Amino acid sequence: MRSEHSEQKAVRSEMRRMKRFGKREALLGFLFAMPWILGFLLLTAFPLFYSLYLSFTNATTSSTTETFKGFANYKAIVTDANFWLSVKNTIFFVLLSVPLNLLFSLLLALLLHAKVLGRKMFRALYYIPTLVTIVAVVYLWQQLLGSSGVVNQLLGVFGIQGPDWFHDYSWATPGLALMGMWSVGGTVVIFLSSLTDVPKQLYEAVEMDGGGNFRKFVHVTLPAISPIVFYNLLTATIAAFQVFVQPMLMTGGDYNTNYLGYYVYQTGFTVGRQGYASAISWLMLIIMGVFIALIQYARKRWAVYND
Repeated sequence: MRSEHSEQKAVRSEMRRMKRFGKREALLGFLFAMPWILGFLLLTAFPLFYSLYLSFTNATTSSTTETFKGFANYKAIVTDANFWLSVKNTIFFVLLSVPLNLLFSLLLALLLHAKVLGRKMFRALYYIPTLVTIVAVVYLWQQLLGSSGVVNQLLGVFGIQGPDWFHDYSWATPGLALMGMWSVGGTVVIFLSSLTDVPKQLYEAVEMDGGGNFRKFVHVTLPAISPIVFYNLLTATIAAFQVFVQPMLMTGGDYNTNYLGYYVYQTGFTVGRQGYASAISWLMLIIMGVFIALIQYARKRWAVYND
């Protein structure tokens, strides 16, 4: 009996020790996570919900007080022709730039995945542009796509009169989309990692059936990397909706490049209508959410998951 009682006492003592240890571990984990939690609350959560509050007020940069106006800002936006023009231009940019970036990055990944001499060097070279600051990239492309830039000079060799890309209503958005293809290194790396995980046995099976490279790509590569295609499509769409620096520096928001991100900035800080700009930003979030929902719905039809 004494032995059994001693064992029970030892078990209870061990359980209490483990409980104290668990609380100590939880406290240490919380303390280590505290900098991130504080950063999230102060720099993300608070601005997010404060902008939602401002969207229902008449807040301006010229006044320190604001009056609650209900849905007045949202009602005004519905009849704002500039807002709908900005939506139209943004959607056009998204539909143009996202497919271009994905196709170009996938093509580069396929080329860099091939077993050729010096492919590690080429992988590094194609990734380097992502390390260059966006301002430097903008000024570089001004030299490339200017009215007398390198691209137009090359076109002139073949007798083609090139446009003034960033000062033309028809070519400014395509010019910005082309400029976005410069920094696809991160997407290329993600595609490369997925290509290395494609089972080689599947390629061998296609070869045994007499299939060539095209059938390998369509029937093996694309289905195998479809989850990564979905991920890159999702992130590229979100990034395209948020584009801001490029139109601000290249066109100043003119020539049909007053995208939603730039329109929010211009309304909130140039015009000074912060309440109105906050309402635009929340409508921008809704529009982006619709696109994301459509992508999520389409994913069920073409993305293949092994689990």
